[in-house]
Amino acid sequence: MKKILCIAFMLFGMIQLSQAQKKDWALGLRVGEPTGLNIKKYLGGKNALEFNIGSNGWGYSRGRRYWKGEFRRSLVIGANYLWQLSAGNTQGLDLYFGFGGQLSSRRYWDRDINREENALGVGVTGVFGLEYFISASPVSIFLDFGPYIELAPAAGWAWIDAALGVRFNL
Repeated sequence: MKKILCIAFMLFGMIQLSQAQKKDWALGLRVGEPTGLNIKKYLGGKNALEFNIGSNGWGYSRGRRYWKGEFRRSLVIGANYLWQLSAGNTQGLDLYFGFGGQLSSRRYWDRDINREENALGVGVTGVFGLEYFISASPVSIFLDFGPYIELAPAAGWAWIDAALGVRFNL
């Protein structure tokens, strides 16, 4: 899987475009919470849909308190509806914010039974970020963060997701 992603990004990196701009689609990688694949669909005007597929629980988040014990790791699929605005006078810099949902298959240490267990988590997300479109390139760099609030099974459990990433605008 990693080899396929590397090959795909090298191919996209070879595409020559006259200047960085919002295209119909963007494909990228994000590192943080979650770490994985990022897909963005620009809807025209000032809106977009963003999809994240990745994993949590490697790095700074492992060992955090969760439901009946301690969070270990999870596979995450999430989607957000975004509003995207030009950020001041800096050409190529956009501010975006939005909301959405997240579905995760996670592992956690259940302190009541003293072993690892699985859970299917469903929650709502918020996001706030900055995206910079590099001039004369199809590449944009982004930084975002926002809350995740679980609805089930650990109703009310909250965490701040944050990530840094790069996208190739197609």
